Amino acid sequence: MQSRSTRKLPGRAALLALAGTIVLLTWAAAAARAGEWVQVSCVNPDGSAAGSSGWSAMIAGGGYGSNTDSSCGPGSPAFAELSTAAPVAVGSAETMLYSPPPGSQLNGGAVGVAFAAYGFGANASGTAVAYSPEFAYDGANVFFQCAAGLSPCSPQGPAYTGTLTLAPGRGGRLYLSAGCGGDPGAACDQGGSEGTWSSVRMYWAHLRLRNTSTPSAEGFSGALLSSPARASEDLTFTALDRFGPGIYSVEVSADSKTLYSGTPDLNGGSCAPVGSEGGALMFDGTQPCRESEAVDLALDTTGLPDGTHTLRIALSDGAGNRAIVYDEPLRTLNAPVNLTPPSLTATADGQLEASPGSWSAPAGTGPLTYAYQWQLCEADGSSCESIPGASEQRYTPSAGQQGHVLRVLVSAADEDGQSTLASAVSSPLASPLTDLANGLGASEHARLILTGPSEVTEPYARRALAVRGQLLGGGGAPIANATLELLARSEGQREPATVAFATTGADGTFTATAPPGPSRELTVAYRAFSADAAASASASIRELVRASVTLRVSPRRIPSTGSIVLRGQVAGPLPRGGMSVQLLVRYRGRWEPFRSPRTDGAGRFRVRYGFQGAIGRFPFRAQVLSGQAGFPYLGAASAPAIVSSG
Repeated sequence: MQSRSTRKLPGRAALLALAGTIVLLTWAAAAARAGEWVQVSCVNPDGSAAGSSGWSAMIAGGGYGSNTDSSCGPGSPAFAELSTAAPVAVGSAETMLYSPPPGSQLNGGAVGVAFAAYGFGANASGTAVAYSPEFAYDGANVFFQCAAGLSPCSPQGPAYTGTLTLAPGRGGRLYLSAGCGGDPGAACDQGGSEGTWSSVRMYWAHLRLRNTSTPSAEGFSGALLSSPARASEDLTFTALDRFGPGIYSVEVSADSKTLYSGTPDLNGGSCAPVGSEGGALMFDGTQPCRESEAVDLALDTTGLPDGTHTLRIALSDGAGNRAIVYDEPLRTLNAPVNLTPPSLTATADGQLEASPGSWSAPAGTGPLTYAYQWQLCEADGSSCESIPGASEQRYTPSAGQQGHVLRVLVSAADEDGQSTLASAVSSPLASPLTDLANGLGASEHARLILTGPSEVTEPYARRALAVRGQLLGGGGAPIANATLELLARSEGQREPATVAFATTGADGTFTATAPPGPSRELTVAYRAFSADAAASASASIRELVRASVTLRVSPRRIPSTGSIVLRGQVAGPLPRGGMSVQLLVRYRGRWEPFRSPRTDGAGRFRVRYGFQGAIGRFPFRAQVLSGQAGFPYLGAASAPAIVSSG
């Protein structure tokens, strides 16, 4: 951009006076400290193009052929020159101007230049001048000049090629100007060099900028902040650096362990430093990093021991200004979680065998191990006490335990922690351990009658099922006070596992409640006598459970070419390698699939999707298809999430 300047260049006497003091206006480079960054112009330290962001052109009657071009690159300097194509009056100038970005102040630097001022006239001199902080010809602002007929600025006379050092603390702007100075009415019309009365060329610039903006953040959300956090959890917030060079780095730690450290958004490459100088990062733009940045991280908590930690989020901007924007407790729990409870099975040799049930642990927490502790309880299941030494998967009841019931505590452990769950209690133990009748009117010709349909379909949230029915003897009379087993077998499970027990009432009726689980076959079994290896009567019901899939989309309002992040989770026991999820968008009245991501072992998925100019309201949903190997659930879809674009 070019603008008019009305600056009046000095008379020849002033030029002579200022020439004697110019050497006093050069200082050493600034020492680095926090709150500084360096903007690079024209050429990066590695020789690549840096551009000329922040530079512009000023004109003050340069005349025919005179020109200023602030664009530059490797081998192509920016320049300002007064052309010898025509005489130029005193007061004429062509000037390059650098303006620091808002919030930053010029605080020193260095510029690679070539100055030449060979033109002159009666009472007029060509000038090549560097000014800062203001465009004023005085000892406070001129820090280097070459002028025809005055003291030489180098051994070559009124020409200089090399590096200009800008003093720290000057502030303002930087001006590189080719002009004609002298008495009013005079003109530069003689001499010159390479077609110019005077010229300045800039080959590169490293401009040190002072900025004390403090990064901040708002809108913290995500599953990581829900207690307790488990496996890989999402954390989202907006990082801000108003009037600063932008958010350069985000550091997330729990106690002394780093969960994330990096630059979440390189701003199209502008936020990648091109080098460092005196401890300050170097960038080749006036706004290298984003002032406002939506941070969306997936953080792995499996490396943290279970318990309470201090979650700390620190932001740093391009100038090295750092702030702690979040410092709150974080509770993690990566110990195994039970999916199907432990159960007990009577063996043919009079022992009880414990099944650990099924457990889920996040990937990265190591293998699962199980430990067992048998307990003896009162007949009603109360007052349970651990049996010393009974810590194997099988246990043989003793004669002195008659009238009591047994249960087992199963402890599942991974590298992060341990979880313990008790099985249902066994049937009451009899003494002596012989073939005892099961119920009043026990019969090996008994019948089990279930009420309700033979197949039910349940949503994931209500997948615990109460199985009701009646136990009748061979003659049709009810069998009272009999113990029934409820067994479950899901897809891929070889043998059914006992998940609950029930006792019949005086009329033979019962209710057996199955704990939450996947799609499975539930079987109620009755053994007429304690020594029976097989059930005398059984009846089954098929429970089909729909999958649970959730979907969250952020942001919900975007420009027509913006992007969104879709993340969600499939619940339930999953194959170790995850499973396929279908993402759909409702477009022109139809649900159209557009991505099929695969979840991790914990069922989580995350996809970034970019809009290509579409405007309107677009519902999105996630869908799980049934029939996937190792996934014992029916297909299901999430609730829609609506995004507005445009």
